[in-house]
Amino acid sequence: MSDNNINNDSYLALDDVVKGKSDWRQYRSLLLPNGITCVVVNDKESKTTAMAVTVGVGASFDPKELSGLAHFTEHMCFLGSEAYPGENEYKQYLSRHGGRSNASTSMSHTTYHFEIVAKHADHAVDIFSNFFVSPLFTQDGTSRELNAVDSENSKNLTNDGRRRLQILKALADPL
Repeated sequence: MSDNNINNDSYLALDDVVKGKSDWRQYRSLLLPNGITCVVVNDKESKTTAMAVTVGVGASFDPKELSGLAHFTEHMCFLGSEAYPGENEYKQYLSRHGGRSNASTSMSHTTYHFEIVAKHADHAVDIFSNFFVSPLFTQDGTSRELNAVDSENSKNLTNDGRRRLQILKALADPL
């Protein structure tokens, strides 16, 4: 697998990724200077490029007085950055180039991901990565997304699976 734009001085190669015998893809595991671990997958058969970032913070890390904070942050990260301040710029770019994105917040982590036609991936990666470097968290976006997260929470109040998660969360943090 070629390193293309990756400078060998800017990462530490980690152990080989364990894969199945029928898996034709090539994998590289890297540790970046900022502590982020990356797994790069090269699939010569694919016409798309995908990327995911998992942050080790989920709903169980929410302060009691700010329940829903991790989920709210998940929503806000997609609404622009200093480098790309347009609130819908990312979704519009993905849509114009056969892409899509989503995110999810679990109890222990939050995952953001996207997929796009490969020849348009570089710009999508730049927009995406800036969500984590300098998100905007605008006043308009904040108000709107607080309502969206509250609406999602209200919808889930009668869901037994969600109720079990809330019980587990309360038991894990009894203070």
